[in-house]
Amino acid sequence: MRTPLNAVIGLSELALGYDSVTGQARENIEKVYHAGMNLLSIVNDLLDMSKIEAGKFELLPAEYDVPSLINDTVTLNIPRIGSKPITFHLDIDGTLPGKLFGDDLRIRQVFNNLLSNAFKYTQEGDVYWSLSCRREGDFVWLEGTVRDTGSGIRREDLNKLFSTYGQVDTKSNRKIEGTGLGLTITKRMVEFMDGDISVDSEYGKGSVFTVRIKQGFVSDSVIGDEVARNLKDFHYTDSKRSRNEKLVRVKMPYASVLVVDDVATNLDVAGGLLKPYGMHVDFAGSGPEAIALVEKAEVKYNAIFMDHMMPGMDGIEAARRIRGIETEYAKNVPILALTANAITGNEEMFLKNGFQAFLSKPIDIMALDAAIRRFVRNRDLETQLGLSGQETENAVPSKDTSPSLFEGKAIEGMDFIKGTALYGGDEETYLHILRSYTKNTPELINGLRGLTENNLRDYAITAHSIKGSSLSIGAGDAGKKAEALEYAAKSGDFAFVTANNGDFINRVEKLLADLSVLLEGMGGGQKLKKEAPDKTVLEELLKAAQTFDIDGVDKTMEELARYEYESGGDLVEWLEEKVKASAFKQIAERLSQ
Repeated sequence: MRTPLNAVIGLSELALGYDSVTGQARENIEKVYHAGMNLLSIVNDLLDMSKIEAGKFELLPAEYDVPSLINDTVTLNIPRIGSKPITFHLDIDGTLPGKLFGDDLRIRQVFNNLLSNAFKYTQEGDVYWSLSCRREGDFVWLEGTVRDTGSGIRREDLNKLFSTYGQVDTKSNRKIEGTGLGLTITKRMVEFMDGDISVDSEYGKGSVFTVRIKQGFVSDSVIGDEVARNLKDFHYTDSKRSRNEKLVRVKMPYASVLVVDDVATNLDVAGGLLKPYGMHVDFAGSGPEAIALVEKAEVKYNAIFMDHMMPGMDGIEAARRIRGIETEYAKNVPILALTANAITGNEEMFLKNGFQAFLSKPIDIMALDAAIRRFVRNRDLETQLGLSGQETENAVPSKDTSPSLFEGKAIEGMDFIKGTALYGGDEETYLHILRSYTKNTPELINGLRGLTENNLRDYAITAHSIKGSSLSIGAGDAGKKAEALEYAAKSGDFAFVTANNGDFINRVEKLLADLSVLLEGMGGGQKLKKEAPDKTVLEELLKAAQTFDIDGVDKTMEELARYEYESGGDLVEWLEEKVKASAFKQIAERLSQ
């Protein structure tokens, strides 16, 4: 179900990026895009519900930052107000814990569902969200209330609110989109987290939903009055960072993983995405090479990321042979499939052939993070090594903000903003991937020449490789055309491949030429030299980090980045990395010293 929706949403969003799409055409495409997003939400609800009912729903608890959870939830829901005369009130205080232990992604989902309903069923008036915590031994009860002045719920409908698969009072709510699944899923999620949810409502005057969720206690540290004030005034949000793709990455210097892919650019992509975790990463360019590494076992990998379509031996055969090695390590090492063929049924196929998980290309950083937490992370080892609490927040720039390195840069068929977002907003990593793409793709293009009916299978594999690497840099046009040629070659449609191969080669070669010119001009000029970072600027940065003043952090970092330092340059580099990760606590601790 998601596969055609990805095309509907992705292609309509791509079309909206063209200045030439105007007037009625733009309005129609916007309607298609929003309809696709609504349908995707329904599909996701159905899939969540099916997991819950099948007993396959899992929580992924981790230590998380409470101010970030609040900030992300507020930022995601503010746009739901639209043009309606609604005032949103946030009720929190400085005594809230700074950190808690639990599945923050699911907690966000719970409050997103409740706030979404509040804004949906309130045409004018007020929506309130209050949050508090109550300590109870080693646990903390996270208590939240969402109150609105909306349409309310009839007394006789309250009992079926969490158990029906449809809206209550459908006559009054006939113009409001929804399936009724949201509250059902919310209740089940809350119960999974040892919590409870209740509702009180007066028809025509509004509703109050109250949630209690049990979370793990981390420390007595609280968010403080200034951070609470910033959050309540909605100043904690940084418009330069993504509102819904923030995640907590865990440093894992003890871990080793192997990435297997026949395309050098794809290896660079995976390496760039894994870099923030601080783990050791090895690379193999083929299935046989990966098998040899597992047989030698000089490094026992915590997980293997295996590409599916490779020439000679594909990923499924490589995984089968690894499982056939007579060692406990080979039989049990987690193998995760990487493929650009994100089609229905693929996940089941991989799971039946020795894989533990399935990740589609371009790799989504949230899905990758979830897989790493599940299959790579070792909490006991972290405790032994004294690495507990070494988590840092990393944010992805929002899609409407141009990365500074690429501001004003434009190449036909390239979306630099989306491309940068694929790598957690790390522009330097993205730049490295672009250079890898321009270096390694010409060899793949040469593999498309000399086309005959007898080498269609090899052609499909090469087109598949170009598709994956193109989508991984934000070259959507090249990726989609490569996909069409791949499927045509797989189905034996020689006429289609012949008719379109030449044009495709020309387009990709033009893309490569344009990228080469752009990258050549991005070598950068010489920075002004300075003896050491200015102490006054560092003091300003310290204060901004302590109070979560993101505008202040950005302003001071811009000043520090203007210079090349004779000493202290390593500190500035460290600060840049931590600012990208929104690791304000670590910044404040180091600068305080």
